[in-house]
This record gives sequence, C-alpha cells and structure tokens, in this order.
Amino acid sequence: MNLQIETLRGLACLLLVAYHVVGADASFGLQVADGPLRWLNDGMAYLRMPLFTFLSGLVYGLRPFGGNSQAFLSGKARRLLVPMLVVGTTFAALQAAMPGTNSSAGPWYLWHVWPVAHFWFVESLFLVFVLLWALERAALLKTGQSFAVVFALACGLYLSVRGWHWFGIEGAIYLLPYFLGGLAATRFSLRVPLAKPWVKAALLVCAVGAVVWMGVPVSNPDRRTVLMLLSGLSLCLLCLSFGWANRHLAGIGRHSYAIYLFHVFFTAASRIALDRLQMDAMPIDLVAGVVLGLAGPMVLERLASRFKWSATLLLGKSLRHRVGVGAKLPQMAPAN
Repeated sequence: MNLQIETLRGLACLLLVAYHVVGADASFGLQVADGPLRWLNDGMAYLRMPLFTFLSGLVYGLRPFGGNSQAFLSGKARRLLVPMLVVGTTFAALQAAMPGTNSSAGPWYLWHVWPVAHFWFVESLFLVFVLLWALERAALLKTGQSFAVVFALACGLYLSVRGWHWFGIEGAIYLLPYFLGGLAATRFSLRVPLAKPWVKAALLVCAVGAVVWMGVPVSNPDRRTVLMLLSGLSLCLLCLSFGWANRHLAGIGRHSYAIYLFHVFFTAASRIALDRLQMDAMPIDLVAGVVLGLAGPMVLERLASRFKWSATLLLGKSLRHRVGVGAKLPQMAPAN
C-alpha cells in the first residue's frame, strides 16, 4: 500500500508543478491564454489540491492522534508552520525584490496573516490538524455515524462560508471535506468496497458527470460548489480504487513535501533563465520547468537533510531526526 500512496503523491506533485509552470491564468507562468494546454491545466483543478488533501487524510489515518496533545500539536506546528515561515517568507521577499516573477505577495506586514502564494495549503492544513485534534479528543470521528455527521457539517461549511482568508481559514474550510474523505478511506477500510467494479463505475459516472456538467474548464474556477466537491471526491476515491503502483512516480512522491515547498523557486528560475537565453519555445519552457521543478527540490531536500538545523528550518523535521532524507509515510501529503 505504501507504494500506491507514494505513486498518488507523485502524480499530485507532477500535476502541481505543471500547473505552476503553465500558470494559473494568462498572467502567470508561461502566460498561456488559450488552447489544449490551457484547458488541460485548468481542468486539473478538479483533482490537484483535492488529491493532495485526500492523501493527507489517508496518511493521517495510518498514524492518527495518539493521545499526547502537546506532542501532536507541537509536531504539526514544527512540520508545517516553521517551513511556512522560513521558506514562505523567503519566497515572498524574493517576489518583492526580483523582476520577472509574475506576481507580488503584497505588503510585508501581511505575509502569512494573508497566506502567501501556494504556502496557503501548509497554513490551512495546520488548522485542519488542530480541528482534527479537537474532534479526536471528543471522540467524534470513531464511529461511522458520528463521522458522517462531522463530514456533512464540513461539506456545509465548504458550500456556505466564504471570505475568511485571514490565517488560512478559508483554505482550511476548502480542504476539510477532502481530508475527511481520505481519513474515512483508512479508518473505515473503504479500500475493500472501492475494489468492486460497480463502485468504480459509479465513481466514474459521478466524476465524469460533474465535470461535463461544469463545461469547458476555466482559469481559477469557483472551487466551492457541489459539482467541484463531487468531482474532487469521486476522482480521489477512483484513483485510490485502482491501486496504481509506479516506482517512478513513487520516487517523486517520496519527496512530495520538499517539492511542494520549493518547486516554485526552480520553475521560476527555469523560466527566467530560458527567457534571458532567448530560448522561449513553449515545449522547452514546459519540459525544463517541470523537470527542474521536480528534481531541484529533491536535491535540495537531500542537502538540507544532512544538517539538523537546516532540516528543521527548511523541512520542519525534528532536531532529533536522523541525518538523511525523511521517514516513510509521515502524517501529511504532500508534506513528506
């Protein structure tokens, strides 16, 4: 099962890096305005972050809260908030200082109060873990009935509460149903029923039906709709049901946290370097950006993991960790 999870992590990383290389819309990345590449990149919004979050919940289910509140919360803060503050602040400062980065992180005094770029996910996921801690303490996720009530409430928040961007609250509301979906897959052994052909067929019909109903993909769609939730959860469960195992994708997936944190540094560097070398053909930009966005963070993780302080500040690892690349299947994905 570990290989299958890492394979899906690798797939999620590939989709994420390609997304940032192409750009969220025509103002970012390769500034692609229209065409198949634009449509494909926009269409992956149905799966990209839902899959990352679903896997976070699935892996948490393998190593859930064990009763030590201080260790759990401090561990999540170190693992998520320390890299967010160190790496995210560095990213925001570079965006403000360097030309050619396509974007700005806004006033420095609002960095992380208003989430910075893709680091919103890390900030919001910490809030999800805090909520999970409270729910686990109250034993509200132990039985199928109480879990279903919590999941229904999470979906209600997802569809109704908007505008709370401060400190990643909006993102946490968006992530919560997908995280709980992944947790349910582990806690209630959903892999057995998911293996049945008729269940796969039903999930495929739900996913395709929702996607077709939404029509041609657009840049930055409204992600907080019933159809987006239905398509995201169906696609995540469908991916899990197939039990894919690919060693190449799994090799990428084992570095998923480093890739999530650092890929934008390398994709931006690739784009700027090729532009200055006047090698700005779209296929070259795309391939170079994806390759460097995946490989660069892997190398950086290996280097940072050689020293305890750099491993803690850049990757959120414990100061007591063994020198080297991290442990298997930690409690978040993409966070390795």
